[in-house]
This record gives sequence, C-alpha cells and structure tokens, in this order.
Amino acid sequence: MGDINLTMEIEKIIKKITNEKCECGKSHLIEIPKIVVQKDALSLIPDLVKEYGAKRAFVLADLNTFEVAGKRVLEILDSENIPRSYFVFNERALEPDELAVGSAVMHFDKSCDLVIAVGSGVINDVGKILAGTAKTPYFIVGTAPSMDGYASATSSMAMDGLKVSLPSKCADVIIGDVDILKNAPLRTLQAGLGDMLAKYVSIAEWRIAHEITGEYYCEKIAKLIRDALKRCVDNAKGLLKREEEAVRTVFEGLVIGGIAMALAGVSRPASGVEHYFSHVFDMRGLEFGTKVDLHGIQCALGTYIAAGLYEKLLTISPDKEKALKYAKEFNYKEWSEQLKTFLGKGAFAMIKLEEKEGKYDVEKHGKRLEIILSKWQTVCDIIKEEIPSKKCIEGILDLIKAPKTIEEIGIKCDLFTAFKATKDIRDKYVLSRLSWDLGIIEELKSAL
Repeated sequence: MGDINLTMEIEKIIKKITNEKCECGKSHLIEIPKIVVQKDALSLIPDLVKEYGAKRAFVLADLNTFEVAGKRVLEILDSENIPRSYFVFNERALEPDELAVGSAVMHFDKSCDLVIAVGSGVINDVGKILAGTAKTPYFIVGTAPSMDGYASATSSMAMDGLKVSLPSKCADVIIGDVDILKNAPLRTLQAGLGDMLAKYVSIAEWRIAHEITGEYYCEKIAKLIRDALKRCVDNAKGLLKREEEAVRTVFEGLVIGGIAMALAGVSRPASGVEHYFSHVFDMRGLEFGTKVDLHGIQCALGTYIAAGLYEKLLTISPDKEKALKYAKEFNYKEWSEQLKTFLGKGAFAMIKLEEKEGKYDVEKHGKRLEIILSKWQTVCDIIKEEIPSKKCIEGILDLIKAPKTIEEIGIKCDLFTAFKATKDIRDKYVLSRLSWDLGIIEELKSAL
C-alpha cells in the first residue's frame, strides 16, 4: 500500500468513528485535521494555503528546523508569490516555556492570517498556542517523527516549574514530507517509536481506571491506538535503516495518537505512568539543571520500567487489612516535604492539586479498595492482555538501539522516588496510585 493510500485509509477509519454513534456513549464530534504524508509533501503547501484562503503566512521555526525545512518552505511560498513573514528562534535547544511563547507572540506579524510551524515538539507546542492566540488556521510541517503532539489540541509546556498540558489549537493541516522525516536525527526516530511504545501502558491504565474509578473509556479509540502501535512495531526493524515504511508508520502512528486524544477528550489513549516518569525527569531538569533527553526516549524508558513493575504487581496477592493499615498510617505531610526536596517548586502545584483531589483521604481510599478487590482478576487480565513482558519491550528497544536505563541517558535521580512521585503529577489513576491503594508500593521497589 503506497504512502498516501495508507494515510487516506487512516483518515477513513477516523472519520467513521466521528460519524457513527459510539457504544461508549460519547459523540466524537471533532474536526479531523488534513493529513498529508508523502514524498515531496512540501510542494503542496501553496495549494493548501489557498485552500484555507490565507493571504499572508507566518512561518515559525528554530535554528535547526529552519535549515532542515524552514528555508524551503519560504522558497516555496515565494515561488508562488504568497506573502509571508517569519521568525526563527535563536536557540538550538529551545525550552517549552513562557519565554518561548512570549517571544513568538511578540514577533508575530499581525497582518498574517495563517501560522505555519516548521518543527516537532517544542516548535509545534508553541505554534499551536500562537495560532490559537492569533485566531488563525495552523499548519505544522513535521521535521521528525518524534512525538504524538502533532494532532493534539494541547501543548506540553513548563509553567512555574511544572510540566502542564495547556489547551491550545489543534492543527488544521499536518504535513509529513517523507524525505525530510526519514533523514531526521536518529535519536528522534528512536523517540518517535518510544512514544508509541508508551501506548501499551496507556491503554492498559485507561481500562484499569475505567474499572476502578468509573472513568470514561472507548474501545474504538483504544483499538485505533492498538492497530497503529502494531504497525509501528511490525516495521521497527527498518527504523535504523531509515526505511520509508518504518518512518512513515511511526509518524502516522503519532498523528493517530494525537487524534485519539482529541476524540476521547482526554490524554488517556496516549499517556500513562510511563509519561509521568518523563515528566518527573523534566521537572527535575527545570529545577536543578540536571540532564534530560527527548520526551519519547524518556517515555520508552518509562515503558520499559513500567512493564517490569506490572510484572511484579502480578505476583502480589491483594491484602485488604494490609492496604487499609498502609493508607491509615501514610504520612502525607512527610511525603509533601520529600516531594519539595525531590522536585523543587514544581511540587507545590502537585500539593495544591491534592488539596482539591484528596486521593489520600482514608474514606475515599476504602471505597476504591473495595472495588479493586472485587475486580482484581479483571485488572490482572487487562495487564496481561495489553502490556507485553519487560523482555519483549527490551527486545524492541534493542532493535532500535534505544537506552534502557537512566544512566545511559545521563539522568541522575532516585528512580523509586520518581515512581512514587508519578501518582501526584495529575489526577489520573495510574500504576503508582493502584500500588499505593493496595499498600504495596514499597514492595515494587525491587522491580526497578
């Protein structure tokens, strides 16, 4: 099946979900972005600009992406006499923070009625916020198949020292030029597949949360993710060779991940505890200047860690009295101080979230525990169905020569404390919360 045909098939599947009444009870009424993934896709930009009726385009890039594709985008616009302005960030390692957003807004040419961002993670996150603020259509020219935010309506940003997902504008057009994508830095190719591997855990935890907390769940969306993930894994061996099929399936899988989040209205289809490991590493990097790696690389590592933790969990039999005693004796004040030491000012937002959520409340815990105990076999079955063995994940990471330890990527932190911190990052039911509810979180330390 050729490049563009598979993309069209994916669009067809997604549109079917949006047009049919879903068994999950939710109407998936979203505007699906136009997805163009093919060779020489940049040449289609002028027609796309005209299709959206834009009179003047604003091109956003950083030093790296400007060289890779930004210059070519400007040349293509000029060749068709399409007026444009542009801004190139002066940093090669741009941070997704208030400074980046403010700089983009301040340099934006208000005569422009279209934003074209050229890049991947940070550039896309900033570009979505800029287009939303300027109230213009938004095109993203992907330069690497490295993350799943291309089609999402949120931006992953650092705000006040905490990694947050800010509501932003979803792309109207996603452009993936295969010739550019396959020549992206090897680390970004590994990161893209790493972000896809995270979906093993995210789907499992979405199902588990549905059983325990009654959280909304949609099987059609979950299947969309599973199918995309399978295509990526099936073609993983070609990634290091930069084979077009392998690179394209990763890029399209990541786009599907973003669309799945939009369809669900939550990030559940694409992220779970494995992403929270990455968030913890990032927060420590912001606070203490410690080394961090690409989001997808950290998510791959988080997936590998989570697979081992889930294997350990399956060997433990729940004990009601033990769990109740653990929750009753838990010293939240002491834990809060530990969070502050471990994460710095980012911990304060997490502590504030707990004031609102009250997940450590003994009464709430008791109610959750009753449900967990009554559905323990179901929980175990979900884990076995959705999450491959740690050895299997290891095999995939070895295939693409991706790291499997924090030492390999230069991250220095206590991994067990990082795991315990993952339960406080968002109000999302993940492995660390389940193990805390069972009173066995300390017993999982041996699996790290």
